[in-house]
Amino acid sequence: MKLKAFLTFLLLLLPVVPAFGAASNWADNDQVSVRLVSAVSSSGGATTLPLGLHFKLKPGWKIYWRSPGDAGLPPRVSWKGSENVAKASIQWPAPTRFSVLGLETLGYKKEVILPLDVALKGPGSASVKLKLDYLVCDDVCIPYRSKLSLAVPDGPAKASSISNMLARYRAQVPGRDGRHGLTLDGAQYRRLKKGIEIVMAARGRDAFVAPDVFLEGPEGSYFDRPKVSFDDDRKRAELRIKAGGAKPEAFEKHGLIATLVDGERSVEAELPVKPGAGLVGSVLGGDSGGAAPSLLTMLFLALLGGLILNIMPCVLPVLSIKLLGVIGKSGKDKATIRAGFLASAAGIVFSFLVLAAFLIALKAGGMAVGWGIQFQQPVFLAFLSVVLGLFAYNLFGLFEVVTPAWVGNMFAGRADKENLGGHFLSGALATLVATPCSAPFLGTAVGFALSRGWLEIVLVFVFLGIGLALPYLLVAVFPALAGRLPRPGPWMNVLRQILGVALVATVAWLLYVVANVIGVDGALLLSAFLLLIGAVLWLRRVPTSALGRHATKVVVGLSLAAVLFPATWASSPGDSRAKEFAGVWQKFDRAEIRNLVSEGKTVLVDVTADWCVTCQVNKKLVLEVGTVGAKLKSGEIVAMRADWTRPSQKIADYLAGFGRYGIPFNVVYGPKRPDGVPLPEILTTNWVLQAVDQAADRTVAGK
Repeated sequence: MKLKAFLTFLLLLLPVVPAFGAASNWADNDQVSVRLVSAVSSSGGATTLPLGLHFKLKPGWKIYWRSPGDAGLPPRVSWKGSENVAKASIQWPAPTRFSVLGLETLGYKKEVILPLDVALKGPGSASVKLKLDYLVCDDVCIPYRSKLSLAVPDGPAKASSISNMLARYRAQVPGRDGRHGLTLDGAQYRRLKKGIEIVMAARGRDAFVAPDVFLEGPEGSYFDRPKVSFDDDRKRAELRIKAGGAKPEAFEKHGLIATLVDGERSVEAELPVKPGAGLVGSVLGGDSGGAAPSLLTMLFLALLGGLILNIMPCVLPVLSIKLLGVIGKSGKDKATIRAGFLASAAGIVFSFLVLAAFLIALKAGGMAVGWGIQFQQPVFLAFLSVVLGLFAYNLFGLFEVVTPAWVGNMFAGRADKENLGGHFLSGALATLVATPCSAPFLGTAVGFALSRGWLEIVLVFVFLGIGLALPYLLVAVFPALAGRLPRPGPWMNVLRQILGVALVATVAWLLYVVANVIGVDGALLLSAFLLLIGAVLWLRRVPTSALGRHATKVVVGLSLAAVLFPATWASSPGDSRAKEFAGVWQKFDRAEIRNLVSEGKTVLVDVTADWCVTCQVNKKLVLEVGTVGAKLKSGEIVAMRADWTRPSQKIADYLAGFGRYGIPFNVVYGPKRPDGVPLPEILTTNWVLQAVDQAADRTVAGK
């Protein structure tokens, strides 16, 4: 009996013998056990030891990564009391993300080994003693301190029984050598109302599956879960991460340590952070060898889009007024005609440069940017209403526009030359009224520009301006073209009245937009100012009118009051928007889109605004008529409208997610294309139906 008990005792000791010099005793707690392990059972004359901290956690409990996220503390180690140990560092395998009640934390569950690189003072044996402080969390968090020790004797190097497991976890430590075929190309940021959004570009040798990125930034910074977009073969990705807790300047100064993880693959990189809108064009728009689409292609599209703007309903009245002025001055020498049209072209290009600078400043301030966003501002709407109203009164003959001498001197090279200030300002007006219109290629070019840096924005907007100015430049190069226009005559008075009515219609449309921005009462007050301006100008014809004698001063005062009052006017839009969302059109809701698509439905999203002329044309000619209108009314296609008449960061972010910064924008979602099929700016019935065919699940639709 005693012999049997002795043999049993020996058998129990056998498993311990191979682990000698390879593992410390377990430090056990109710939620976790931890020990110190070694990949070698003897030092073998090496100057470094491959050790590790081996954690085993009960179900539901976790410990934290070196950067724990929104909460938590990583393990901390003190090596005081160790012998023949110079220094040691913890290596961190790629963590798992945990999302709880809006908090993002990073760490490990079940089991993990944190590899340790222990540098020895010299070859020989080592006695490693450490104090380990760590936090384990589930519904509650519990801090623990454990004391661990491990003696690694001197002797021939020999792998321990722990070596394979330790090697497996060491292989999970993200490296900076690109061994997994992953690359992080760069990081930019844009300011938000709260914090910033970081945009990162990633490439993979093989297609991405479910990439995630863990960021470490300046002290106090925090980062949300990334939103990921892929190109067609999923070998390139753009990751957008909302961040905060530090000023943008701190992110620029500190930079980021980024850990990209995709399944078993990972990479770590130190990245500088620069201001910008994102890398979507260079990452998702072409081959990995370079930026695509190319800048030259976008400049050509900008030139073409600007040229097409001339025939859009916004710009035609201004161009017609310009031609009317040329006809009225028939007989001028070629040099005068050339100078006038060059001045108009200069006004257009200069205005586009001002608009580019304005958008660059908004981007730097983290505000929403886009083509035509100034029409969301009531002061700008009032200003444009007053300017166009004055032009209409001029065409009706109530007064003549005389450019101040100091303005003329800025543009006139010699005193005997025609005053060119008026021509310059007419070009600037053409730019102002062009912005609520979208021409083909315009959205592509503007989206490309606003997703890049300041240089690309300036270049694209200059080419847009040159495109809009091409008719003016053509006459400047060939002034004889002006001589082919009809000769002055009584018909011009009729044309002036027609153009005046066209401008009045434009002002009425602007007042409609104002009503939806600040309310009907505000629009009525602005209308009253415009009518008073017209009445005062008419009184100039009455010699006995004291008010008429001071008409210029009164008109200036009324104009300033009309432009400035919306800045202090309490916004109280009427119920016109609520009526618009009744019936066929639902209100825009990104979460609802996902729900509808998961149910097998097809969804058409229309991002629109009252000030967007092209949006209204799309609605009247395609979306609410014919086959498309019938499908929307029947519910075969769920219609959802995002109204950008007034500023909305939610809609601006939605557009930016597609690399778009202007409207109209339409996209079709369905079971086959849950990511959406974007449509061109100017719609046709065939294009909409083709997108529906790409996105819809016909087996569901046919039930």
